[in-house]
Amino acid sequence: MTLRRAFLAAATAVSLSAAFVPAQAQTYALRFSTSQANPNEPVVKVMNSFAERVKDRSKGRLTLSIFTGDQLGPQKKVNEMIKGGARVMSVTDYGQLSQFVPDMAVVAGPYMFAGPDDAKRLFASTVFKDMSARLEAQGLKLIMADGLFGVRHLLASKPVRTPADIAGLTLRVPPSPIMLETFTALGARPQALPWGEVYNALQTGVVDAAEANYGSLAGSKLYEVRKVISTTAHQMMFAAFVTSTSFFDSLPADLKAILLEEGRKAGDELTAATLASDAAYAEELKKQGVQIVTDVNVKAFAEKARAAYAKVPGLTPGIYDKARQAMAH
Repeated sequence: MTLRRAFLAAATAVSLSAAFVPAQAQTYALRFSTSQANPNEPVVKVMNSFAERVKDRSKGRLTLSIFTGDQLGPQKKVNEMIKGGARVMSVTDYGQLSQFVPDMAVVAGPYMFAGPDDAKRLFASTVFKDMSARLEAQGLKLIMADGLFGVRHLLASKPVRTPADIAGLTLRVPPSPIMLETFTALGARPQALPWGEVYNALQTGVVDAAEANYGSLAGSKLYEVRKVISTTAHQMMFAAFVTSTSFFDSLPADLKAILLEEGRKAGDELTAATLASDAAYAEELKKQGVQIVTDVNVKAFAEKARAAYAKVPGLTPGIYDKARQAMAH
């Protein structure tokens, strides 16, 4: 055998052996992204515990490296990367996901849920399962679907008790169609900005106000630039973990099962942590000199905000009513 033939034979043997590496022996790595920067926020703690459990259960075959504070880019960009097949997992929300499946906007809609039990019924329904399947077909696989992120309120320099108080206010909202339509319906001037830009936008007067849950308002120290929170409770926000459908489909069956099982645990864990921490965050904000306005006419806000559901582009006719019916059973 010539030297060249010997070399080719050896190379072929190596490539064949690589092709037949058992799936159990392969390792996989994901970058895990969130907009939140504070390590003490419930969602960041849950990301860490989720990553640890996945690593332990997979015996190191599947690892997640956590990137906080939009290090990989804002949610919209990261979700588009995932849709394109990037090996990334994102903490996102249904306003963002509605850009891929418009009907998901109802999950992020104003005054959709009376409480977490309503949300549980919607997440367990065929209505939501259909949305999830359509999202998966778009390239984004839900790993965790139902983690309570918090109830969102309004942060401004003045109390907001009625829709009239918000008229003309330039307000930062996430770049999601339902949030833009919600605050347009309420008479504000919503401005879509990534979360990482909110502090500077408030500080420089690019926007007058912002809205978020207590944990995010405290964690990002927005109380340094605005001192009044009005408890509009306009959105009960749920976070989701999404990864690439193509990446998920490439995994061995046991790793798929681990991700989905730990995703369900993470949803329960985040909901419990959020419910437990909200009161503590409210107290922390008060200690920082924030006025929390509780005599808000929530009914008036809810009635006016409902018009947003008819304005979101691409919503299936009747999807709002279907979602409400799913929660009634």
